[in-house]
Amino acid sequence: MHKGILVDIDDCILNVTRRKAAIYSYLLNKKIKVKEVIGKRTAEFLSKYLPSSKIEKYREKFWRIALCLENEGYKFIDLDKPEPHSRRILRILSKKFTIVYISNRLESMKQITISQLKKFNFPNYTHVYHADNETFLSNPLEGRKSVLSKIPKLDYVAVIDDLPENYRYYKILNIPKIIGFMKYIVLDEKKFYENGANYVIRSWKDFPLNDFL
Repeated sequence: MHKGILVDIDDCILNVTRRKAAIYSYLLNKKIKVKEVIGKRTAEFLSKYLPSSKIEKYREKFWRIALCLENEGYKFIDLDKPEPHSRRILRILSKKFTIVYISNRLESMKQITISQLKKFNFPNYTHVYHADNETFLSNPLEGRKSVLSKIPKLDYVAVIDDLPENYRYYKILNIPKIIGFMKYIVLDEKKFYENGANYVIRSWKDFPLNDFL
């Protein structure tokens, strides 16, 4: 069986913090700096600017725009940028492994994502798997599970993901190496290891490439 590597998209290979800041600025009618949104969950960030009674309403608005369920979402997509060194590392890995991209973006955003990865010259850019619209919107915690139910049957040797709570799903799939990407998550590094990470990196230039070649 051919070997593969799973790669999470948002906040792993694509820096989406500028898009998040722009959407918050649009919703709150207030200039929000990128550094304000790094490491903040949506409700946590909104609590700084809104009374508790309005947080859920604005949280839903934020995600409807971010997931392009509202037309306004499309005008923010071009703010996403590739993480430095991610393309170079993945191109090298793609000579030996099939790169499979996973995301909790909705299935309805699949063509947008493919276009982004193609524009930025990521390898295997059509190998994209997203969450079901219905599953993610009704139960966001099940989003990653719905994504992994769709991926092709390969011998996955590793996964790169920035959210430690997702690692339990990779353990179920018996993926031997979990690489935590910690650049945008404000957590103690121990949390990544406690949830099963074998490596924790803050930049793609720190990717343990020699362990895979």
